Amino acid sequence: MAQIEIDYERCKGCGKCVSYCNYSVLEILDDLIVVASPGKCVICMKCMDVCPLNPPAIRVVGERTGDSCTRHKKG
Repeated sequence: MAQIEIDYERCKGCGKCVSYCNYSVLEILDDLIVVASPGKCVICMKCMDVCPLNPPAIRVVGERTGDSCTRHKKG
């Protein structure tokens, strides 16, 4: 099962990913971006798209399968 993960060594804590997430998956806690509700994530990757870093400080880990992966389906 795929999920998002924050690279804390690179993340600057700007909060853009939190603001743009339509599913309230990410939150700011003690000045850090955290994956507060991983079960709500549909792997739309909007958080990665708005991250100002290249490559983004957010990555998808695990296999992306099923209907929850709305943007990047295999095949």
